Amino acid sequence: MQAQTFCPLRRGTHISANTPRRLAFRPSQVKIDHRSSIVVHARYSAKGGGWTPTPGVVDRVVAALPYILPYFDSVAYGRYLFHIYPAARAAIQPFLPAMSLYHSLPFGSFIVFFGLYIGVVNNARFSRFVRFNAVQAILLDILLALPRLLETVFTPPTSGWGAQLYIQSQSFIWVFTTMWVVYGIASSFLGQWARIPFIAEAADQQIR
Repeated sequence: MQAQTFCPLRRGTHISANTPRRLAFRPSQVKIDHRSSIVVHARYSAKGGGWTPTPGVVDRVVAALPYILPYFDSVAYGRYLFHIYPAARAAIQPFLPAMSLYHSLPFGSFIVFFGLYIGVVNNARFSRFVRFNAVQAILLDILLALPRLLETVFTPPTSGWGAQLYIQSQSFIWVFTTMWVVYGIASSFLGQWARIPFIAEAADQQIR
């Protein structure tokens, strides 16, 4: 006689064709106990290819912290915007002491960068949720360095339409980065996977 498989499921549980084979039971093999009060919360990550538990409070906080790195490094791009719109500068005023300390440290950016990569991304003791967000924040910070590299090759214009285009592009970089940083931090606190376009795919490859 074939052994009966017992699997407590909630009413309305959906098993689709995309469900991994080891978790897809035939109806004849499943005994549903609606009286069970044990509910296992799990999410299937299509990109990660596995079941991961809902992140706990500690994981959510730790996952949000790496986004401080690209935010601090993006402030320099907003200098023109802060001059034109003082309200924008007032929004970052509470973070200025921490930013000043961060930028005053010799090689502070490199220390934090490699600290995150070695201590978090390559540390299997952290959950995939934490490591994914750390990689995503690092990649976002790397993208911020590209405009600075271009400025070492091409001198920024100081007058005319070229200067206006330069100022607008610098302000756009800060707004763009701030938008994704807020998205990453908010999603992390909510226990959701923040997937920044293009960057998220690269982050998936880094932690497999």
